[in-house]
Amino acid sequence: MTTTACPKCQGKMEPGFVLDRNRYEDAQGTWIEGTLELNMWTGAAKTGKKEQIPVTTYRCVGCGYLESYAVPARS
Repeated sequence: MTTTACPKCQGKMEPGFVLDRNRYEDAQGTWIEGTLELNMWTGAAKTGKKEQIPVTTYRCVGCGYLESYAVPARS
């Protein structure tokens, strides 16, 4: 992310993440390509070989506005 100013109030944006909490584990939210497909036996999402990118969320310290980005790691 190149913008460090909030698009709403011009306050400072700080990086973080939205916690993906479920019954068994806590994890950082992840963007997965394509549409949601569920396993018919377990009900879990099928991710297979789809591209997966962790989501970073920026929060404005002034107004609390959140803006999320899924930027792949550079190799």
